[in-house]
Amino acid sequence: MSFSHTQGVAPAGAVAAKEGDEVSLTFIIGYALASLGFYVAVMTPVAMTLAIRVNAIDAAGKGASLGAILGAGALFALFANPVFGQLSDRTRSRFGRRKPWMIGGVLAGSLAQLVIAYSSSLLVIGIAWCLVQAAYNAMLAALVAVVADQVPERQRGLVSALAGMSVYVALLLGSAIIALTGTHGTTMFLLPTAIGLVAVGGFCLVLKDRPTDRDTRPQAPLLPELAGSFWVNPVKHPDFGYAWLSRFLVFFGFAVLTSYQVYYLMDHLKVPQERIGDIMFVSTLITTVFVVGSSFGSGYLSDRLGRRKAFVLAAAMTYALGIAIIILAGSLTVFYAGVAVASIGFGVYMAVDQALVVDVLPDRETHAAKNLGVLNIANAVPQSIAPAVAPLLLAIGNAGENYPALYAAAAFSAFLGALAIAPVRGVR
Repeated sequence: MSFSHTQGVAPAGAVAAKEGDEVSLTFIIGYALASLGFYVAVMTPVAMTLAIRVNAIDAAGKGASLGAILGAGALFALFANPVFGQLSDRTRSRFGRRKPWMIGGVLAGSLAQLVIAYSSSLLVIGIAWCLVQAAYNAMLAALVAVVADQVPERQRGLVSALAGMSVYVALLLGSAIIALTGTHGTTMFLLPTAIGLVAVGGFCLVLKDRPTDRDTRPQAPLLPELAGSFWVNPVKHPDFGYAWLSRFLVFFGFAVLTSYQVYYLMDHLKVPQERIGDIMFVSTLITTVFVVGSSFGSGYLSDRLGRRKAFVLAAAMTYALGIAIIILAGSLTVFYAGVAVASIGFGVYMAVDQALVVDVLPDRETHAAKNLGVLNIANAVPQSIAPAVAPLLLAIGNAGENYPALYAAAAFSAFLGALAIAPVRGVR
C-alpha cells in the first residue's frame, strides 16, 4: 500500500457507483454485519462498559472522569475520520483503497480494547480509548465510503437503513452481553471487540475492492490535501452544509442520551448498579424493535417515493419528542415509553439521512471518503461537546444531578436538527 505524492489534481482513482450496477445480496448482508460489528465494538463501551468501569475506579467523580475519557476519544475521532478518509481515497494498493484501512483499523482498535479490558488506571484507559477511536474511525471512513463507491442510488435507502438500525441492534447485543457477563471482569470488553473483529473481517473477504496499484493518474500533493480534509465549502455546497448541521445537532442529542443513560438510571431513577445490565437490556430491546421497524419501513418508502427530506425532518422531531418524554420520566415505564418514541425517530433518521447525504455529496467520484469523513465530524464533535457541557447542565441548581436540564438541551438540539434539513434543495 502506498500514497502518491506526484503533482496534479486528477481523481484519486475513485469510481462512483453506476446506476446499472446493483450490489448483490451477499454484499448487502456483509455490509450490514460489518456495520453491526463496528457499532457493537464501539457503542458498548460508550453506552455501558466504560461507565461501569469508571464508576468502579472513581465512584465519587465518575461523571467528570467519564466525560474526560469520552471527550478525549471523540477529539481523536474528529481528526481521524477525515484524515484517514483522505488517505483511503489516495491509496494505491492491489487490495484496493478501502480494504487495507478497514483491516488495519479494526485490528489496531481491537488491540487497544484489550488494554482497556485489563487496566484499572483511568489514565491508561483514557489513552487506550483515544487509540480505539482513532483506529476504528480509520476503519469507518473506508467502510462508509464503500456505499458511495459501489451502491447505486436506488439501493442506498435499503443499505443505509440496515447500517442505521445496526446502531441500536448493536446496543441490544451489548446489553445482552452485559446481562450475560455481569458488570465485573474483562469479558464485557473482550466479547464486543471479538464481534467487531470477526464481522469487519468477514465483509472484507466478500468485498470486491477494485485494485488501484496500477492507477498512474497523478494526485494533488498529500499535505495540502490533508490540510483540506476537514472542510467542504458550505457556500459552494450548501446542501451538504445543511445536512452536516442537521447531523451535528441530532447527534448531540444522541451523545447525551447514550453517554449518560447509565448514570441517569442510577442517580435519577435510583436503579442499583446490579440491575443496570437487565434494565439496559430491556431498554435496548425496546429500542431495537422500534428502530428495526422504522428503519426498514422508512428506507423502503424513501427509495420508492424518491423522497428524503420529509422523512429526515419528521424523524429528528420525533427523536426530540422521545427525549422530552424521558425528561418527564418518574418511573421505568415512562422511561421505556420515551425510549420507544426516540427510537422510532432515530431509526428513520439513520435510515434516510445517510442516503440523503450520499445523494448530495460533493465530488463523489474523486473524494467520497474524504467528504464523508467531513460529515462524520458532525458525529464526532457532539461526542466531545456533550461530555464537556453535560456537567455544567447537571450542576444547574441540583447538586450535579439535574438530568431534566441535560436532556432538555438534548431534545432542543434534535429539534433544531430537524429544522436544519428544510433548506436542502438537491433532494426532495
